[in-house]
Amino acid sequence: MARVFVLVLAVVLCVKSEEKVRFEGYQLLSVYSRGYDDIQYLREISEFFVDLDYWREPRTNQNATVLVPPTLVDMFTSRLASQGITFATLETDIQRLVDAGNERTPDEVVDKRRQESGRVMDHNNYHTYNRITQYLSQLRDTYPSIVHLANLNYVTHEGRIVNLVKLTGSSSVNKKPSVIIEAGIHAREWVSPASVLWVIETLAKNYQANDATARQMLDKFDWYIVPVTNPDGYDYSHTTNRMWRKNKRYISSRCSGIDVNRNFDIVWGTTGISRTCTSDIFCGDGPFSEPESANLRDLFNELYDSVKVYLSVHSYSQYLLVPWCYTEYVSRPSNAGELDRVTLQMVHALSNKHGLQHQHGTAWQLLNYAASGSSIDWALARKPNIYAAAYELRPAASSSTGFLLPASQIVATGEELFESLKVMSRETVV
Repeated sequence: MARVFVLVLAVVLCVKSEEKVRFEGYQLLSVYSRGYDDIQYLREISEFFVDLDYWREPRTNQNATVLVPPTLVDMFTSRLASQGITFATLETDIQRLVDAGNERTPDEVVDKRRQESGRVMDHNNYHTYNRITQYLSQLRDTYPSIVHLANLNYVTHEGRIVNLVKLTGSSSVNKKPSVIIEAGIHAREWVSPASVLWVIETLAKNYQANDATARQMLDKFDWYIVPVTNPDGYDYSHTTNRMWRKNKRYISSRCSGIDVNRNFDIVWGTTGISRTCTSDIFCGDGPFSEPESANLRDLFNELYDSVKVYLSVHSYSQYLLVPWCYTEYVSRPSNAGELDRVTLQMVHALSNKHGLQHQHGTAWQLLNYAASGSSIDWALARKPNIYAAAYELRPAASSSTGFLLPASQIVATGEELFESLKVMSRETVV
């Protein structure tokens, strides 16, 4: 792979400092949609009240989950009541959940656990992007023949370099098939990068220890992993707004950010998107307009001949989503039979590890929702017959913690993800 494996100093552009968003008085509501009219009403009202934050989108005969700021609670609930739309309050103390998610295991406890486990990284806490970058360098230095670091082609809008991790074994095969995994495309989904980091270190550590499963995984495939696809948004969710989803493109004085997972060139700008820049699902001005999506496009194209698997890691709902995501009905790719054979086994592995039920299906089957411009749809359309899927990790869809999963669940989530990757590696036909 023609890349320079060096560390490059990035000049981070000066950005206006902002006060940290507090969530006192915010309410998390569960809103039941009876059918099309209710869904359209909820979507229209979200375009008008741009500060509404849908954690789960409206869908027929199911509950949407929406975070409502205190200034809109009375107005929003009265509008729902006037339409005969039923709702229930799931949580009235969102700041408590934010604080709980930000609680850190003390350094002395972390150090003891790392010494006992022989690990380099701290998997007991969520970390900033700079700290993640430092850990990856330490991991490369610990396992230099297994872990290789590179930078993706484009720096972000705020001048950050996007890390690429390549994991490879000592197989004598010159050109192995490739697995691409991207995580952290949505900024607030902190357990996505955290669980992927756990998988990276576990693979390297176990391979070095001559573990048979790790050796099968790294000798069969080269693994290309982007732990934090959207570092600008990810850091912003740490420093300023815990619930930030998009990247940090400056658009105007009133809004910024594009949903990177609506920015891929696959039926772009049609379903599950917004053309309003204040929306969390704003798809941008055109496909691949953003450095974050262009980075994944270029990585995929560079590895085109060898790519066999493309996985996108998100949270939350405990789903494994398979293409196609963009259709407002159930539509499947030509390799659906083989894709489902493998991904259904992956779902069983996710569920069996700790007994938490995970579900399998398309976005329309599981969510009654479609989203155009997603990375997994684009990857499968770009190279038909590869294995492509998107994880929605912990917690369950009904959970009131949502994106605010406590750090105490990082390791268990990583273990579930790792079990499913074992199955994928074993069952994928190369």
